[in-house]
Amino acid sequence: MGKSIGRGILLMVAGCVLTVFSGCSSGPFFNTFLDRHGNRSSSDLMFRKDYPQLKALLRDNHFRKALAWVERWEKDRTLSADNQSLLRKDQKSIRLMGASYYMGVARERRKAGRLRGALAALETARTFTPDDLVLRSEVEKTKARVIVSGQVSQDWGELLQKLLGLKAHNPSDTSIDPTIGWAYGKLSESEYMSDRYALALDHARKALSYHRNDELAIRVRDQVKNQVRDLVARAEKEYRHHLYPQARKDLEKALTTDPENRQARKDWQILRETPGGIDSGADKNFK
Repeated sequence: MGKSIGRGILLMVAGCVLTVFSGCSSGPFFNTFLDRHGNRSSSDLMFRKDYPQLKALLRDNHFRKALAWVERWEKDRTLSADNQSLLRKDQKSIRLMGASYYMGVARERRKAGRLRGALAALETARTFTPDDLVLRSEVEKTKARVIVSGQVSQDWGELLQKLLGLKAHNPSDTSIDPTIGWAYGKLSESEYMSDRYALALDHARKALSYHRNDELAIRVRDQVKNQVRDLVARAEKEYRHHLYPQARKDLEKALTTDPENRQARKDWQILRETPGGIDSGADKNFK
């Protein structure tokens, strides 16, 4: 009897399960579930079948096409969670690989003197990792080199303005500062050769504010300072011999060239306190 009761219970449970399953299978919920499951499985199968294409693209260094492949599949929301996770990892890897590859291309082109080609490669690299600060710095430095290499025969002032314009786009980036310092140094040399010593000294100081070890700027600065020092020494000698007009003329020239020269200012103060040393008109210029 116990066995009969057990069999009866099993039959009742089986009947309930069949009834429920039958009812559900004819309802809209179950049909939707099957449709979703079917679509997802179809997409996953197609994804796995298509996946070797991505490997082939990477093998041939077609990183932009590989990234486009990943982005196309990312739009398919029916992929399984595992495949979506795989796509995210692939995209990250492709971006790093693409940026590294094109930075390598840029280095080779730069070594060969192909600066514009190097810049194009760096710009391509930035499409993979646009927020990479190191890469951004490389782009700015290469732009500066392109400007300099293509226009060294032009006016140094014009060249400098273009470099400063480039710097203005990203003031916190110091990567092109040595190039700007170099351009200021060249401009200071040009002014010095034209006997415009005040401008030469001013540009040399600006050059050193961008690149403190710029040899050309240091040389121009020291040459001008030596000239000023000689003028001051000659003015002091003239003062001792009561040759005040000559002393005033040399001090004026010294202060016009280098208003920051302390000894020249000190001597000017002594001369202006000396009766007949400096007239009121000249004194207004260096107060």
